[in-house]
Amino acid sequence: MALTILALISGISFLKYGLDILCRERLFVEFERYDLTRFQTLVGSAEVAGGLAVLVGLQIATLGVLGSAGLAVLMGLGLIVRIRLRDPIRLLLPAATLAVINVALVVLFASS
Repeated sequence: MALTILALISGISFLKYGLDILCRERLFVEFERYDLTRFQTLVGSAEVAGGLAVLVGLQIATLGVLGSAGLAVLMGLGLIVRIRLRDPIRLLLPAATLAVINVALVVLFASS
């Protein structure tokens, strides 16, 4: 049950946010602030692919492990960027929370 709930939270969140990164003007401005515009398409695509992998992982656990591990790494890198920019903690919390959820998913998928 925990696996399903966490996978749905992670998968849907990353599908939505990944598509936002690829399509929304507001996120273009954010990537400029990060000085990472050259990685925007890669990050958005990785988030969409990872979100899909986590959802499909509910049927194919190996894909769930790979997707959630990749998303955990991506969120770790996102935290590093935000820390370097000295963002307030409230802006670090979404990435930190999703990193923890995806680390838990790696364990849950691996043991399923």
